Amino acid sequence: MAVTLAEPTVLAAAKDTLYPDIDTSPDQYAVTETQFTQSTWGGWTIPDALRERLAPYNTLRLAAGEPDLLGVGMPATEVLNGDAATTPVTVIEAKGHNSDPGDTDVARGITQAHAHLPEVNLGYVAAPATSITDAARSHARNLNVGVIAVHDTGSTRLVEPARVTGAGEFSTTIDAVRLQATTHRLTDGSFPVNHPKNYLGYALAIAADGDTDVVYADNVINAISDGRRGAILLNLVDAQPNGDSLTHLGAEVVRFARDQHGGVTAALEIFDSWTGRSTRFTELAPRWAQLARSVAIQYEPTRLIVESLERLHDQGVRDATIADMALEATRINQPLAVEVFFSQHRRNNVLTAAGDIDDSVLTDPRIYRSGIHFQFKYQLYHLGVVTTGGTDDKEAVLDNEWGLEHAVSLPT
Repeated sequence: MAVTLAEPTVLAAAKDTLYPDIDTSPDQYAVTETQFTQSTWGGWTIPDALRERLAPYNTLRLAAGEPDLLGVGMPATEVLNGDAATTPVTVIEAKGHNSDPGDTDVARGITQAHAHLPEVNLGYVAAPATSITDAARSHARNLNVGVIAVHDTGSTRLVEPARVTGAGEFSTTIDAVRLQATTHRLTDGSFPVNHPKNYLGYALAIAADGDTDVVYADNVINAISDGRRGAILLNLVDAQPNGDSLTHLGAEVVRFARDQHGGVTAALEIFDSWTGRSTRFTELAPRWAQLARSVAIQYEPTRLIVESLERLHDQGVRDATIADMALEATRINQPLAVEVFFSQHRRNNVLTAAGDIDDSVLTDPRIYRSGIHFQFKYQLYHLGVVTTGGTDDKEAVLDNEWGLEHAVSLPT
């Protein structure tokens, strides 16, 4: 059965071609521009199932304009010069036609994809197969742009592979997408456990004698995979195919343990004694909490939250709501704020087709990631960053106040 080859259809087919296993791949992530959240396209009603295939959405702004999709991770198709990048950033420009696919402006799509190459590694144009001429393929090949042909059956074919190119300074949009690509499969945007000692402890378990998993379960918590994921998120551990290793930051945790307790084993015994304690970490182990705070402040979402609360404090808001903070965060760095605060499946409610924030939905607690108002907030509380812990009760999310323990600037 033939399908309508409008741009949303073409883009969804291209996304599935380049990232067919994105739901299970730990190092791939793709975001679609908010214009595709609209319900119709040139008078054609976009099926809900198609919009779901294109999710999640974010506001995508690059120097050369608004790409249709940004992806992170090596595509499943052939890539020229693929050894030059392990996790390339990819842009897709989709071109289609509601009634006559052969009239699609492929040349414009090639030009648009090529214009993004100074900021990304791979560029693709996707278009109906009947519109792709030999001249268009040659033009794309000369510009290092890949070409994906979409047939009226919905099937696709890579007719020209893309070539990896170098990229200069990444924009805030790409930084946000790259950050989410490194975390979304680890936690789906949430921290897996809510106490910072559980991440520090994983670094110590790697350095200790014996099996890391056994050492960790015996001395820290039984949720081994959760502790490991948190340690990776905070850049204490580098996950490699041949096994985990400590980063420079993780090695500093080990050095601190030896300085404070005489060795890793002795430190882990102390960690074991903390299991089940609800005492705030800043009171339970002030020096360890300060170290953990230094680690956490290097994580981009931590800095975004702190800056948002600082700005609100300057405006006279002492006990902010999550809605206050999320809105302020979008004013600082909207692409990152969207990735950090909002559930992937509710972004079409938060973002307008023009890429703006719909303030009216910020009071709906269901739009927020649970990790922000539960695990992550508790971590910041234990570190002495915010004044109160989090909640996992969606009904209480909007009333759960956010405030800095120590704001830098004082009110005038």
